[in-house]
Amino acid sequence: MKQSVAILDLGTSKITVLIGSRGINNTINLDGVGVCEYAGYSCGQWLDGERLSHCIGQAISSAQSRARQKIDKLYVGVPNEFSQCHVVDVGISLNKKRRVTEKDVQALLDSGNTFADPTRTVVNMQPIYYTLDNSHKLIEPVDMTSTKLNGSISYILARNDFIEDITAAAGMAEIDNVEFLSASLAELMLLFDDFRRDKCVMLADVGALGTALTIGRGDGICVQKYFAWGGRRITDALAEKFDIPYKLAEQLKRKVILSLEPDFVPPPDEAEPPVVQTEYELEVGGEIRRFDVAETNLTVRLEIEQLARYIKKALKQCNYDYPEYIPLSVTGGGIIPMRGAIEYLSECLAHDTEAVKPSQPMLDSAPLSSALGILNMVLLSNPVDDGVIKRFKRWFSKRKQKE
Repeated sequence: MKQSVAILDLGTSKITVLIGSRGINNTINLDGVGVCEYAGYSCGQWLDGERLSHCIGQAISSAQSRARQKIDKLYVGVPNEFSQCHVVDVGISLNKKRRVTEKDVQALLDSGNTFADPTRTVVNMQPIYYTLDNSHKLIEPVDMTSTKLNGSISYILARNDFIEDITAAAGMAEIDNVEFLSASLAELMLLFDDFRRDKCVMLADVGALGTALTIGRGDGICVQKYFAWGGRRITDALAEKFDIPYKLAEQLKRKVILSLEPDFVPPPDEAEPPVVQTEYELEVGGEIRRFDVAETNLTVRLEIEQLARYIKKALKQCNYDYPEYIPLSVTGGGIIPMRGAIEYLSECLAHDTEAVKPSQPMLDSAPLSSALGILNMVLLSNPVDDGVIKRFKRWFSKRKQKE
Protein backbone atom coordinates (compact mmCIF):
# COMPACT_ATOMS: atom_id res chain seq x y z
CA MET A 1 0.00 0.00 0.00
CA LYS A 2 1.37 3.38 -0.94
CA GLN A 3 2.28 5.80 1.82
CA SER A 4 1.14 9.38 1.22
CA VAL A 5 2.58 12.42 2.96
CA ALA A 6 1.44 16.05 3.05
CA ILE A 7 3.65 19.12 2.76
CA LEU A 8 3.12 22.87 2.92
CA ASP A 9 5.24 25.32 0.93
CA LEU A 10 5.14 29.06 1.62
CA GLY A 11 6.10 31.01 -1.48
CA THR A 12 6.17 34.79 -1.59
CA SER A 13 2.74 34.99 -3.24
CA LYS A 14 1.19 31.49 -2.98
CA ILE A 15 0.70 28.83 -0.33
CA THR A 16 0.89 25.31 -1.75
CA VAL A 17 -0.16 22.07 -0.08
CA LEU A 18 0.71 18.78 -1.77
CA ILE A 19 -0.38 15.29 -0.80
CA GLY A 20 1.70 12.71 -2.64
CA SER A 21 3.41 9.35 -2.67
CA ARG A 22 6.40 7.71 -4.34
CA GLY A 23 5.71 6.21 -7.78
CA ILE A 24 7.70 3.85 -9.95
CA ASN A 25 11.23 4.80 -11.06
CA ASN A 26 11.50 7.30 -8.20
CA THR A 27 8.71 9.50 -9.61
CA ILE A 28 6.20 11.43 -7.52
CA ASN A 29 2.46 10.79 -7.61
CA LEU A 30 0.30 13.74 -6.57
CA ASP A 31 -2.94 12.70 -4.90
CA GLY A 32 -4.08 16.19 -3.92
CA VAL A 33 -3.05 19.79 -4.56
CA GLY A 34 -4.23 22.93 -2.78
CA VAL A 35 -3.09 26.43 -3.73
CA CYS A 36 -4.11 29.74 -2.20
CA GLU A 37 -2.79 33.17 -3.13
CA TYR A 38 -1.88 35.38 -0.21
CA ALA A 39 -0.03 38.63 0.56
CA GLY A 40 3.27 36.85 1.27
CA TYR A 41 6.13 38.12 3.41
CA SER A 42 8.90 40.69 3.32
CA CYS A 43 11.69 41.70 5.70
CA GLY A 44 10.85 38.73 7.91
CA GLN A 45 7.22 39.79 8.43
CA TRP A 46 3.88 38.56 7.10
CA LEU A 47 2.33 41.25 4.90
CA ASP A 48 -1.16 40.20 6.05
CA GLY A 49 -0.74 38.12 9.18
CA GLU A 50 -4.45 38.22 10.00
CA ARG A 51 -5.35 36.22 6.87
CA LEU A 52 -2.44 33.79 7.07
CA SER A 53 -4.36 31.09 8.95
CA HIS A 54 -7.33 31.42 6.60
CA CYS A 55 -5.13 31.02 3.50
CA ILE A 56 -3.28 28.04 4.94
CA GLY A 57 -6.57 26.44 5.91
CA GLN A 58 -7.98 27.00 2.44
CA ALA A 59 -4.96 25.34 0.77
CA ILE A 60 -5.14 22.41 3.21
CA SER A 61 -8.88 21.96 2.68
CA SER A 62 -8.51 22.01 -1.10
CA ALA A 63 -5.71 19.40 -1.05
CA GLN A 64 -7.66 17.13 1.29
CA SER A 65 -10.79 17.36 -0.87
CA ARG A 66 -8.92 16.45 -4.03
CA ALA A 67 -7.04 13.60 -2.37
CA ARG A 68 -10.18 12.47 -0.50
CA GLN A 69 -8.19 11.94 2.65
CA LYS A 70 -7.51 13.71 5.93
CA ILE A 71 -4.04 15.04 6.64
CA ASP A 72 -2.74 13.64 9.93
CA LYS A 73 0.77 15.09 9.75
CA LEU A 74 2.02 18.12 7.86
CA TYR A 75 5.64 18.77 6.83
CA VAL A 76 6.40 22.48 6.38
CA GLY A 77 9.23 24.00 4.38
CA VAL A 78 10.93 26.93 6.12
CA PRO A 79 11.91 29.68 3.65
CA ASN A 80 15.33 31.37 3.77
CA GLU A 81 13.67 34.53 5.08
CA PHE A 82 12.70 32.76 8.32
CA SER A 83 15.83 30.67 8.88
CA GLN A 84 19.58 30.88 9.41
CA CYS A 85 22.42 28.65 8.29
CA HIS A 86 25.44 27.91 10.47
CA VAL A 87 28.36 25.75 9.32
CA VAL A 88 30.36 24.24 12.18
CA ASP A 89 33.52 22.11 12.09
CA VAL A 90 33.21 19.38 14.72
CA GLY A 91 35.06 16.22 15.70
CA ILE A 92 34.87 13.26 18.07
CA SER A 93 37.32 10.53 19.08
CA LEU A 94 36.39 6.89 18.51
CA ASN A 95 38.92 5.82 21.22
CA LYS A 96 40.39 3.11 18.99
CA LYS A 97 40.53 2.16 15.33
CA ARG A 98 37.17 0.66 14.44
CA ARG A 99 34.25 0.95 12.06
CA VAL A 100 32.17 4.11 12.20
CA THR A 101 28.54 3.48 13.18
CA GLU A 102 25.35 5.48 12.69
CA LYS A 103 25.43 6.25 16.41
CA ASP A 104 28.88 7.83 15.94
CA VAL A 105 27.55 10.00 13.12
CA GLN A 106 24.59 11.10 15.23
CA ALA A 107 26.93 11.87 18.13
CA LEU A 108 29.04 14.04 15.82
CA LEU A 109 25.98 15.92 14.58
CA ASP A 110 24.72 16.42 18.13
CA SER A 111 28.13 17.66 19.30
CA GLY A 112 27.81 20.73 17.08
CA ASN A 113 24.21 21.41 18.04
CA THR A 114 25.07 23.77 20.89
CA PHE A 115 23.05 26.78 19.78
CA ALA A 116 21.65 28.73 22.70
CA ASP A 117 19.41 31.07 20.73
CA PRO A 118 15.99 31.00 22.48
CA THR A 119 14.34 32.50 19.39
CA ARG A 120 15.31 29.71 16.96
CA THR A 121 15.07 25.93 16.65
CA VAL A 122 17.30 23.56 14.68
CA VAL A 123 15.27 21.93 11.88
CA ASN A 124 18.07 20.30 9.84
CA MET A 125 21.56 18.96 10.57
CA GLN A 126 23.29 17.93 7.35
CA PRO A 127 26.89 17.11 6.39
CA ILE A 128 28.80 19.18 3.91
CA TYR A 129 31.46 16.50 4.30
CA TYR A 130 33.07 14.18 6.85
CA THR A 131 36.75 13.31 7.33
CA LEU A 132 38.50 10.34 8.92
CA ASP A 133 42.15 9.63 9.81
CA ASN A 134 43.36 10.17 6.24
CA SER A 135 41.64 13.60 5.99
CA HIS A 136 39.89 12.62 2.74
CA LYS A 137 36.48 14.22 2.45
CA LEU A 138 33.49 11.93 2.14
CA ILE A 139 29.71 12.06 2.51
CA GLU A 140 28.93 8.69 4.13
CA PRO A 141 31.42 7.50 6.77
CA VAL A 142 29.40 4.58 8.18
CA ASP A 143 31.34 1.28 8.06
CA MET A 144 34.61 3.10 7.27
CA THR A 145 37.53 2.39 9.64
CA SER A 146 39.10 5.22 11.66
CA THR A 147 40.15 6.41 15.11
CA LYS A 148 38.29 9.71 14.82
CA LEU A 149 35.37 11.27 13.01
CA ASN A 150 35.36 14.91 11.97
CA GLY A 151 33.01 16.88 9.79
CA SER A 152 31.81 20.19 8.44
CA ILE A 153 28.15 20.24 9.42
CA SER A 154 25.40 22.57 8.28
CA TYR A 155 22.74 23.50 10.83
CA ILE A 156 19.52 25.22 9.73
CA LEU A 157 17.70 27.14 12.47
CA ALA A 158 14.11 28.28 11.98
CA ARG A 159 12.61 31.24 13.78
CA ASN A 160 10.33 30.18 16.62
CA ASP A 161 7.70 32.81 15.80
CA PHE A 162 7.43 31.31 12.30
CA ILE A 163 7.04 27.83 13.78
CA GLU A 164 4.39 29.11 16.20
CA ASP A 165 2.42 30.92 13.46
CA ILE A 166 2.32 27.90 11.15
CA THR A 167 1.63 25.43 13.95
CA ALA A 168 -1.31 27.55 15.10
CA ALA A 169 -2.67 27.81 11.55
CA ALA A 170 -2.38 24.04 11.07
CA GLY A 171 -4.11 23.50 14.39
CA MET A 172 -7.06 25.58 13.20
CA ALA A 173 -7.25 23.16 10.25
CA GLU A 174 -7.34 20.27 12.76
CA ILE A 175 -3.74 19.17 12.14
CA ASP A 176 -1.79 18.90 15.39
CA ASN A 177 1.28 17.03 14.13
CA VAL A 178 3.57 19.47 12.27
CA GLU A 179 7.26 19.09 11.41
CA PHE A 180 9.60 21.64 9.83
CA LEU A 181 12.52 21.39 7.40
CA SER A 182 14.56 23.72 5.20
CA ALA A 183 12.80 24.48 1.91
CA SER A 184 16.08 25.47 0.23
CA LEU A 185 17.83 22.25 1.27
CA ALA A 186 14.92 20.28 -0.16
CA GLU A 187 15.23 22.15 -3.46
CA LEU A 188 18.94 21.35 -3.73
CA MET A 189 18.25 17.65 -3.15
CA LEU A 190 15.57 17.61 -5.85
CA LEU A 191 17.25 19.70 -8.56
CA PHE A 192 20.87 18.48 -8.37
CA ASP A 193 22.29 14.99 -8.33
CA ASP A 194 24.97 13.75 -5.91
CA PHE A 195 27.84 14.47 -8.28
CA ARG A 196 26.94 18.13 -8.77
CA ARG A 197 26.24 18.74 -5.10
CA ASP A 198 29.57 17.23 -4.09
CA LYS A 199 31.34 19.81 -6.27
CA CYS A 200 29.15 22.72 -5.00
CA VAL A 201 25.95 24.24 -6.39
CA MET A 202 24.46 27.73 -6.39
CA LEU A 203 20.69 28.23 -6.68
CA ALA A 204 18.55 31.37 -6.94
CA ASP A 205 14.83 30.75 -6.47
CA VAL A 206 13.26 33.91 -7.90
CA GLY A 207 9.68 34.26 -6.72
CA ALA A 208 7.06 36.97 -7.00
CA LEU A 209 8.27 39.16 -4.12
CA GLY A 210 11.73 37.89 -3.26
CA THR A 211 14.71 35.74 -4.16
CA ALA A 212 16.26 32.97 -2.07
CA LEU A 213 19.96 32.50 -2.89
CA THR A 214 21.51 29.27 -1.64
CA ILE A 215 24.98 27.75 -1.96
CA GLY A 216 25.19 24.07 -1.11
CA ARG A 217 27.78 21.34 -1.06
CA GLY A 218 27.52 17.66 -0.29
CA ASP A 219 24.25 17.19 1.55
CA GLY A 220 24.23 20.53 3.33
CA ILE A 221 23.82 24.25 2.85
CA CYS A 222 26.89 26.46 3.11
CA VAL A 223 25.28 29.88 2.61
CA GLN A 224 21.72 31.13 2.32
CA LYS A 225 20.54 34.67 1.58
CA TYR A 226 17.22 36.33 0.89
CA PHE A 227 16.49 39.70 -0.69
CA ALA A 228 13.27 41.45 -1.63
CA TRP A 229 13.50 41.36 -5.41
CA GLY A 230 10.93 39.28 -7.25
CA GLY A 231 9.28 39.04 -10.64
CA ARG A 232 6.50 41.36 -9.53
CA ARG A 233 9.02 44.20 -9.73
CA ILE A 234 9.02 43.77 -13.52
CA THR A 235 5.22 43.77 -13.64
CA ASP A 236 5.05 46.93 -11.53
CA ALA A 237 7.65 48.64 -13.74
CA LEU A 238 5.68 47.84 -16.91
CA ALA A 239 2.43 49.02 -15.31
CA GLU A 240 4.04 52.32 -14.38
CA LYS A 241 5.84 52.74 -17.71
CA PHE A 242 2.73 52.32 -19.87
CA ASP A 243 0.16 53.42 -17.28
CA ILE A 244 -1.77 50.16 -17.52
CA PRO A 245 -3.50 47.90 -14.96
CA TYR A 246 -1.45 45.28 -13.14
CA LYS A 247 -3.16 42.33 -14.85
CA LEU A 248 -2.44 43.77 -18.30
CA ALA A 249 1.19 44.42 -17.31
CA GLU A 250 1.49 40.78 -16.23
CA GLN A 251 0.21 39.65 -19.64
CA LEU A 252 2.69 41.96 -21.36
CA LYS A 253 5.55 40.56 -19.25
CA ARG A 254 4.76 37.07 -20.46
CA LYS A 255 4.95 38.29 -24.07
CA VAL A 256 8.47 39.63 -23.65
CA ILE A 257 11.28 38.23 -25.79
CA LEU A 258 14.49 39.96 -24.72
CA SER A 259 16.39 38.66 -27.75
CA LEU A 260 14.27 40.76 -30.13
CA GLU A 261 16.19 43.53 -31.89
CA PRO A 262 13.62 46.03 -33.22
CA ASP A 263 16.35 48.40 -34.42
CA PHE A 264 17.98 45.73 -36.59
CA VAL A 265 18.60 46.91 -40.13
CA PRO A 266 19.10 44.02 -42.62
CA PRO A 267 21.78 44.32 -45.31
CA PRO A 268 20.44 46.02 -48.49
CA ASP A 269 21.49 43.11 -50.73
CA GLU A 270 19.57 40.48 -48.72
CA ALA A 271 16.99 38.84 -51.01
CA GLU A 272 14.40 38.14 -48.30
CA PRO A 273 15.01 40.43 -45.34
CA PRO A 274 13.75 39.00 -42.04
CA VAL A 275 10.60 40.35 -40.46
CA VAL A 276 11.55 42.51 -37.47
CA GLN A 277 9.02 42.67 -34.66
CA THR A 278 8.67 46.18 -33.30
CA GLU A 279 5.53 45.83 -31.18
CA TYR A 280 3.93 43.44 -28.71
CA GLU A 281 0.20 42.98 -29.21
CA LEU A 282 -2.39 42.20 -26.52
CA GLU A 283 -6.13 41.81 -26.95
CA VAL A 284 -8.02 43.85 -24.37
CA GLY A 285 -11.79 43.91 -24.40
CA GLY A 286 -11.94 42.91 -28.04
CA GLU A 287 -9.41 45.57 -29.04
CA ILE A 288 -5.72 45.20 -29.86
CA ARG A 289 -3.28 47.22 -27.77
CA ARG A 290 0.28 47.61 -28.96
CA PHE A 291 3.43 48.20 -26.95
CA ASP A 292 6.80 49.23 -28.34
CA VAL A 293 9.28 46.35 -28.13
CA ALA A 294 12.29 48.60 -27.51
CA GLU A 295 10.64 50.43 -24.60
CA THR A 296 9.17 47.25 -23.12
CA ASN A 297 12.42 45.31 -23.29
CA LEU A 298 14.42 48.22 -21.85
CA THR A 299 12.05 48.39 -18.88
CA VAL A 300 12.48 44.66 -18.25
CA ARG A 301 16.26 44.77 -18.69
CA LEU A 302 16.61 47.56 -16.12
CA GLU A 303 14.82 45.42 -13.54
CA ILE A 304 16.91 42.33 -14.33
CA GLU A 305 20.01 44.49 -13.93
CA GLN A 306 18.76 45.34 -10.43
CA LEU A 307 18.38 41.62 -9.68
CA ALA A 308 21.96 41.09 -10.87
CA ARG A 309 23.17 43.80 -8.49
CA TYR A 310 21.41 42.11 -5.57
CA ILE A 311 23.00 38.77 -6.45
CA LYS A 312 26.47 40.28 -6.85
CA LYS A 313 26.16 42.01 -3.47
CA ALA A 314 25.01 38.80 -1.77
CA LEU A 315 27.90 36.81 -3.26
CA LYS A 316 30.38 39.53 -2.32
CA GLN A 317 29.22 39.27 1.30
CA CYS A 318 29.48 35.47 1.19
CA ASN A 319 32.09 34.09 3.60
CA TYR A 320 32.20 30.66 1.98
CA ASP A 321 34.93 30.00 -0.56
CA TYR A 322 32.86 28.51 -3.39
CA PRO A 323 34.40 27.61 -6.78
CA GLU A 324 33.93 30.53 -9.17
CA TYR A 325 33.34 28.22 -12.13
CA ILE A 326 30.07 26.77 -10.85
CA PRO A 327 27.05 28.18 -12.72
CA LEU A 328 24.24 30.08 -11.08
CA SER A 329 21.11 27.95 -11.41
CA VAL A 330 17.79 29.80 -11.43
CA THR A 331 14.36 28.39 -10.63
CA GLY A 332 10.98 29.72 -9.51
CA GLY A 333 8.38 31.63 -11.49
CA GLY A 334 9.84 35.14 -11.19
CA ILE A 335 11.77 35.48 -14.46
CA ILE A 336 12.00 32.04 -16.11
CA PRO A 337 8.72 32.47 -18.08
CA MET A 338 10.25 35.44 -19.96
CA ARG A 339 12.22 34.33 -23.00
CA GLY A 340 15.77 35.61 -22.90
CA ALA A 341 15.67 36.64 -19.23
CA ILE A 342 18.13 34.00 -18.01
CA GLU A 343 20.54 34.84 -20.84
CA TYR A 344 20.39 38.55 -20.00
CA LEU A 345 20.91 37.87 -16.29
CA SER A 346 23.98 35.83 -17.23
CA GLU A 347 25.28 38.75 -19.28
CA CYS A 348 24.73 41.18 -16.39
CA LEU A 349 26.50 38.91 -13.91
CA ALA A 350 29.29 37.94 -16.33
CA HIS A 351 28.71 34.45 -14.97
CA ASP A 352 27.31 31.25 -16.45
CA THR A 353 23.61 31.08 -15.62
CA GLU A 354 21.10 28.32 -16.30
CA ALA A 355 17.41 27.65 -15.72
CA VAL A 356 16.59 24.52 -13.70
CA LYS A 357 13.31 22.80 -12.91
CA PRO A 358 12.13 19.45 -11.52
CA SER A 359 12.66 16.47 -13.82
CA GLN A 360 9.47 14.76 -12.68
CA PRO A 361 7.15 13.75 -15.54
CA MET A 362 4.18 16.13 -15.89
CA LEU A 363 5.57 18.18 -12.99
CA ASP A 364 8.56 19.78 -14.72
CA SER A 365 7.64 23.35 -13.79
CA ALA A 366 10.11 25.78 -12.19
CA PRO A 367 7.48 27.37 -9.89
CA LEU A 368 6.97 23.90 -8.35
CA SER A 369 10.64 23.43 -7.41
CA SER A 370 10.24 24.28 -3.74
CA ALA A 371 7.00 22.39 -3.08
CA LEU A 372 8.12 19.28 -4.96
CA GLY A 373 11.50 19.45 -3.26
CA ILE A 374 9.88 19.34 0.17
CA LEU A 375 7.62 16.45 -0.86
CA ASN A 376 10.54 14.56 -2.41
CA MET A 377 12.73 15.01 0.68
CA VAL A 378 10.06 13.70 3.03
CA LEU A 379 9.28 10.73 0.78
CA LEU A 380 12.97 9.84 0.53
CA SER A 381 13.28 9.85 4.30
CA ASN A 382 10.79 6.95 4.58
CA PRO A 383 8.64 8.59 7.29
CA VAL A 384 8.38 6.87 10.64
CA ASP A 385 7.77 8.20 14.12
CA ASP A 386 11.32 9.30 14.98
CA GLY A 387 11.17 12.62 13.14
CA VAL A 388 12.58 13.96 9.89
CA ILE A 389 15.56 15.72 11.45
CA LYS A 390 16.90 12.37 12.73
CA ARG A 391 16.15 10.41 9.58
CA PHE A 392 17.69 12.32 6.69
CA LYS A 393 21.16 10.91 7.24
CA ARG A 394 19.81 7.42 6.50
CA TRP A 395 18.80 7.94 2.90
CA PHE A 396 21.98 9.52 1.55
CA SER A 397 23.75 7.14 -0.78
CA LYS A 398 27.15 5.88 0.33
CA ARG A 399 29.38 7.98 -1.82
CA LYS A 400 32.85 9.40 -1.24
CA GLN A 401 34.29 12.72 -2.19
CA LYS A 402 38.06 13.00 -2.13
CA GLU A 403 40.29 16.02 -2.55
